[in-house]
Amino acid sequence: MTVVITAKLSLAVRLVDTTTGRELAENDVRFLKDGRFLHPIRKGNGLYVFVNTSREEFPMQINAYGYDPYDLEVDFDALDPRLPMIDIFLMPSEKNRLGGTVLKVYGTLSKLEYIEAVNLNSPIALFQSAQEKKGTCTMNLLPVRAGGGCMLDAISYAVASETCERYDVFEVRQQNAPLSVILKEPLEKEHKLNDKIFRIVYGRAGPDGQFVLKVRDDSSLLPYLLHFKAGEDEYFRKIDFSEEKGEIDLLKDAVKQEPETGKEESKDE
Repeated sequence: MTVVITAKLSLAVRLVDTTTGRELAENDVRFLKDGRFLHPIRKGNGLYVFVNTSREEFPMQINAYGYDPYDLEVDFDALDPRLPMIDIFLMPSEKNRLGGTVLKVYGTLSKLEYIEAVNLNSPIALFQSAQEKKGTCTMNLLPVRAGGGCMLDAISYAVASETCERYDVFEVRQQNAPLSVILKEPLEKEHKLNDKIFRIVYGRAGPDGQFVLKVRDDSSLLPYLLHFKAGEDEYFRKIDFSEEKGEIDLLKDAVKQEPETGKEESKDE
């Protein structure tokens, strides 16, 4: 008699390094539920699949070597029933074996919703043009160095203004050519030839306005552009991690975005 064994996808978890935007290459990753180890199937860097499990809400802890522990509440009702996937952004510990020393800023800002940043010294591509045709929005790229490539292997990226005083986030649906990507949505603002495109470094906000953002100590010059939202207001702030780290006043020298006027920015008082 033939026995047929079927496996039904219950949950997919994608682990992303906050400082690089890439999926974790680390193999030593452990998932726990109520103190008991779970045993998902690893499907390449950072992707873990759970099959034939209950769809009841439950707390999960993720421990990856070289990264801070992460706790989350798995709520299946909030996930796509066809592809129940959760993206988890893990922060490297201060001495991560894969990337060297980590620098961080932290503090508290009332009503803070999110905080992220880009490394102004490390563009990965340049903007050439964007157009929408038959419901498909395509962005054409230029390499940072002549003859180089532009591999956009994550989901979200930032395209900066000409002066690098602000940036806009865009999401990639797929890369359809070495120097072209299809976007999930059209760009909200116009951009110029050679505007820089960056990977996003993700920080953590909450609870109670607490925040932390970590970057890799990979240079003597570490200029970053912070982007955060507090209440109804969005801000940008430049910071050099080689000079400023530890606890900071996030609003100091921050510039508030003023989308309703069409102006790029105005100084926050």
